[in-house]
Amino acid sequence: MSTFVALLRAVNLGSHARLPMARLREMIGELGWQQPRTYLQSGNAVFTAPADAMEVAAALRERLAAEGLVTEVMVRTGEHLQSLAAAGHPFAAPGVEHTKLQVAFPLHPVEAHHVAAMPLPGGETARAADGEVFLHYPDGVGRSKLTTAHLQRHLGTPVTCRNWKTVCALAQMC
Repeated sequence: MSTFVALLRAVNLGSHARLPMARLREMIGELGWQQPRTYLQSGNAVFTAPADAMEVAAALRERLAAEGLVTEVMVRTGEHLQSLAAAGHPFAAPGVEHTKLQVAFPLHPVEAHHVAAMPLPGGETARAADGEVFLHYPDGVGRSKLTTAHLQRHLGTPVTCRNWKTVCALAQMC
């Protein structure tokens, strides 16, 4: 059994793609996986399963679709998230608020040169590391033009983003 973290894309944003976290935990249990726990209301789950990450992602995506929720599911191992948290966010520095640090989790691997070539509006910075894209929003995420849609368009794969506090909390849950 391995520990996994599932990150659902675009869940519970306003009235769009509603999924109570209690129902997500139930679905994980219905798939035969164990110890399902969720964090916040934005589609973050930690659990154990006797499969690999790709199998877990495909099974959960199918289960969600059977409930009428068609969305991407990015799955990472607990070890991977713990490693990210231990290494630290590359843009973390004294005076940089953690709310301005995010990690984009791509569905398919992206190469560092694609991230380096991506246009960055408004002073934001991005760096590929450990299979993820680390982001810094010096003026905050809310009004930035460096959106998930922008990332997806330039990286050529679906992504979901989590703030650094969430990444660290999920790593700790593992």
